[in-house]
Amino acid sequence: MSDTTSGELHDAARDRARRDQLTAHADAARGLVAQRERDLAELQQKLRVETADVRRLERFSPAQVWGLLRGDIDDKLAVERAEQQAAEHAVDGATERLAHARVDLARIEDEIAALGDVDAAYAAALARREHELRAADPDAAAELTRLDSEAGVLSAEAREIAEARSALERAQEALGAAQQALDSAGGWSTYDTFFGGGMVADWMKHDRIGRSARAFTVVNRALETLATELADIDAPPLAGVQISESLAVFDVLFDNVIADFMVRQRIADAQAAASDLRLRLDGLGDYLAQRADAVETRTAALLAHRERLLLDA
Repeated sequence: MSDTTSGELHDAARDRARRDQLTAHADAARGLVAQRERDLAELQQKLRVETADVRRLERFSPAQVWGLLRGDIDDKLAVERAEQQAAEHAVDGATERLAHARVDLARIEDEIAALGDVDAAYAAALARREHELRAADPDAAAELTRLDSEAGVLSAEAREIAEARSALERAQEALGAAQQALDSAGGWSTYDTFFGGGMVADWMKHDRIGRSARAFTVVNRALETLATELADIDAPPLAGVQISESLAVFDVLFDNVIADFMVRQRIADAQAAASDLRLRLDGLGDYLAQRADAVETRTAALLAHRERLLLDA
């Protein structure tokens, strides 16, 4: 490694380490500022209460008349004013502490900004070192090529997993909306079956059944998209939950106790299937999270190995 490249890497690594230290300090400073802000808000609220108490005693009011008759209004007012002054001092102290915390945070942030883009500087220094190494050492060049190829595969896998997790989130959201609609249909079906219902209850039940059917259509479309994404990472697809708007037609044509019980049972079956799907989607979420963590761990190890190769050569 040339002296120039070695010095650049040394300085870039030093600045990046300093940036990381300052970032940790800044996070702590932000937490302190937030705490000081909460403390000040609480003390300001207490001051407002104490001030209101003083003003209430200073105003001519039935309470003041009663205090004058008892002869203790001056004592009470003196106590309230003392408490108000104590609250004012507390607010002043909290304001000063907050200002100091903000100044300290600004100082740290300014120091971070003064370092510039340390990641870019470090990457540039590594790139220059890599150029030197590839030209001077064929074996090292081959190893770098292998590592870059593996990194590309991992990057693609990470992207596919991220797309699958995004599709999973959309499916979970759609399922949540469908379950709400289905629960509403189940409630109206129970009312119509066991409590006499009537035309309004019948209409509400049919409307909710139709809504839940349309909602589950959205779920199934989301599951189809999810299945496509899962296929990209060799994960098994998930079956959907189907209910039919013909349930509403069936209930209209055969509006009797038997038909009502059958509709209610079908809704209950769909609710059970939806709950089972929810559990399977949650399990899939855990699986994808584990896959993502594994890829991230492998990528970090690969990059660390690549960096050591460049630094140690």
